[in-house]
Amino acid sequence: MQRDIHERQMELMMKRTERNRIKRRLDGTEQQLNEATVLRDRLHKQLTKEQLDVVKLGKFSFLNKISEWTGTWDEKMKKEIEEVADAELKYNEAEKTVTDLEAEVERLRAEMSNLAFAYIDEEWSDFLKVKEMWIRQNDSAANHTLQKIADDRIRIHSMMREIVEARDAGDKAIRALDAALDKLGSAEGISMWDTFLGGGMLVSAMKYSEINSSDDLVHRAQRALRHFETELMDVQNVASESFTVNKNDIFTFTDIFFDNIFSDWMVHSRITDAKSKLNTVLKDVCRVRDQLARKHAESEEELRRIEQQQQDIIVS
Repeated sequence: MQRDIHERQMELMMKRTERNRIKRRLDGTEQQLNEATVLRDRLHKQLTKEQLDVVKLGKFSFLNKISEWTGTWDEKMKKEIEEVADAELKYNEAEKTVTDLEAEVERLRAEMSNLAFAYIDEEWSDFLKVKEMWIRQNDSAANHTLQKIADDRIRIHSMMREIVEARDAGDKAIRALDAALDKLGSAEGISMWDTFLGGGMLVSAMKYSEINSSDDLVHRAQRALRHFETELMDVQNVASESFTVNKNDIFTFTDIFFDNIFSDWMVHSRITDAKSKLNTVLKDVCRVRDQLARKHAESEEELRRIEQQQQDIIVS
């Protein structure tokens, strides 16, 4: 049985190797063909342009007649003809290259359509299942390793799923914080006008409108941050690492209806302070999101490593 498995494995591996070699060549040749076609078409446009220049120069015009009388027409015509000849040579070469590559692509596609390759991936997958079953029944050490790999794969997939969900929540929190900061920036500008330049009732009304809008957006940011923290807890449960946002207390605006320099200054000061706090939180969320991205990349690498380990056990 072991000998039969080994011979079947060698047969399939040789077919897969040959199929993959042809596919690599086909992919590369198709890319070359695309590039050569673009170049040929560009050279064709250039050739057409140069031919039109010769035609235009050969047509009757008073300008051309003046060129003839002054002795420059022949020089211009000679230069245009040389440029046409050069463009024609380049175009012809490009056309030949395209023709050659088209033929090569057709040949490689014909090889790829070989019936021996039609179901090679399915055959290889079925073979690996048979061999894995044989290993589990006849090789206790390998079976123990495969079981551990299976457990690790479940753990890593679970962690990656939680990381993705947390990262998405972090992106939403960042967008919410950005929106709140934009609105606060607008409120700060109007508040500066009202505080230092005596904006009057209309400007005060605009200021409080922006403050109310800021309050709504800050609330959305708070909600997004809570969701982000919840998702981070799920990640920590599977990753055994700390992913925390050192969130400052995010305020809720209280309307101040005293339109005098003292209250205006307090409002302006609160807006400035709020922007500073939100910026600190935003930087912290970005930091944690970057940590999550690195952890996800590490998890992908670990998954590739254990999958290769499993493949090595099964294929060996």
